[in-house]
Amino acid sequence: MKPEQFLRAILPDVLIDNFNIVSFEKSADRFDIYLDEKKVQLKEDRSNPDIISYGFGEYRVIRDFPIRGRATYLHVRKRK
Repeated sequence: MKPEQFLRAILPDVLIDNFNIVSFEKSADRFDIYLDEKKVQLKEDRSNPDIISYGFGEYRVIRDFPIRGRATYLHVRKRK
């Protein structure tokens, strides 16, 4: 099973549909899942030269339900 398939099974679809999985780390006591927002533009924004992507903001950490006795942390980063 690929990591994305596994994460899609345990995370809400809206998260996987709107964010790319950057990395997944497993340690003895926790899981860390890093997600970056996908670059999606509206049709009217594509032709507007004033709209510029400035990269990403800082990661926000969301503590999720434990998985198999390990704490689960979602590190989510949105576009500016």
